[in-house]
Amino acid sequence: MKTISKYILIAVACMSLSSCKKFLENEPIAQVTPDNLFTNEQGAQSAVMGMYRTLLSSSSYGQTSVIVPEFSAGHVNHVASFPEYIEFTGNTIRIDNPWIQTTWSAAYAAINAANNIILRVEEMPAAAIGAERKNQFIREAKFVRALNYFQLARAFGDVPLITAPTGETDELKVPRSPKADVYNQVITDLKEASELPNAYSNNAESKGRATGFAAKALLAKVFLYHGSVTKDYSEAARLAKEVITSGGFSLPADYETIWKTENTSESIFELQFDEQATNNLAAVSNPNASVLFYAAGKSIVDLYDSGDKRRDFTVYKNTEADPRYYIGKYRIFSPATQNFPVIRLAEVYLIHAEAQARVDGNVSADAYNSYKTVRDRAGLETPAVGSTTLDAFVKAVQLEKRRELMFEGETWFDYCRTGLALTEIMKKPDPNYYLYPVPDAERRNNPALTQNPGY
Repeated sequence: MKTISKYILIAVACMSLSSCKKFLENEPIAQVTPDNLFTNEQGAQSAVMGMYRTLLSSSSYGQTSVIVPEFSAGHVNHVASFPEYIEFTGNTIRIDNPWIQTTWSAAYAAINAANNIILRVEEMPAAAIGAERKNQFIREAKFVRALNYFQLARAFGDVPLITAPTGETDELKVPRSPKADVYNQVITDLKEASELPNAYSNNAESKGRATGFAAKALLAKVFLYHGSVTKDYSEAARLAKEVITSGGFSLPADYETIWKTENTSESIFELQFDEQATNNLAAVSNPNASVLFYAAGKSIVDLYDSGDKRRDFTVYKNTEADPRYYIGKYRIFSPATQNFPVIRLAEVYLIHAEAQARVDGNVSADAYNSYKTVRDRAGLETPAVGSTTLDAFVKAVQLEKRRELMFEGETWFDYCRTGLALTEIMKKPDPNYYLYPVPDAERRNNPALTQNPGY
């Protein structure tokens, strides 16, 4: 497995952070090592901010983590029809596909940054950092580690479970851990991260950072996925309801606000892009951008009812003369400072709708109301459930989630989880292709890695 240097990773991640500037002004990057980074609270804070910065990479949420699953779901096209993207659309992915390698490497880079913080901050003496800040930084790192292992498990299934930092000279020959073990680690990390404050000292300090509610919202999502195996959705329903009723979040009346305004009342965990760390997906998805890579599939329009307020913003035509449809959610592209909400309240409502219905064994009023709340904002009528079956309701919730979270990298994984991908999305229907192949380069470097069936 290709490993990431614990020395270089944190230093490079800090380079563009305003909070790191003072720290770095007096010391060349080449001299920044964990030994002198984790000597005081300010240094540890810089490492934490650098860890979050890894998520902004074009290899992570700055492009790949969002756009690759959208190709798998058939939602987007590459304007030049590059084969490495078409492979995802047709579920015929080669083991040497570069975007598979990118997805894998970016996740482990973020995990390694988190592992460094968890280990090194724990080792810091009381004279260097107070107990409260020590716990906070470790819990934030566990949130980021959990987020990335969750992404890996959804994409690849069994993956190497590494919870200690590694250096560029380390020769890891770690086999894949069972997906169930990965989920158990994710759940453990998020339970600890849920002890984080629900807000920090001020809004500027809170933006872009994991909080207790962010951990609970992500944990609800994890339990929803894990419930597909355990058949226990009670924790997903409970945690989602706790976040919904907390009073800390609300749905803006105007759906477009989520994307036109940063850190709205709906955002639970939102990545903060800026002029130093730009959102590459926004930079290459707009008709007036200097480089255009991605456009929306025309068929996406037909997924929405004519009266759906989300439709014309989410997918749009630039001009009548332009035959293409465009991705509407990433319009802040000059400069490309479009934030990305990793998890927001509307998704939590739909997590609750499905999980509560599964717990109740029917379309209960509580489940129905969460489903209806999202549709109300979209300007849609929601018929009374009447004799609707549980299976039909789950399918309706998935379609609603598809519309609501279009171009946010979620539909593919949700439809694979529920089995709907076989009939609703896949051009080559085969459950083996729910998972992506383990990158060939990783297997060549690490013979202990097995390959997913079908590849």
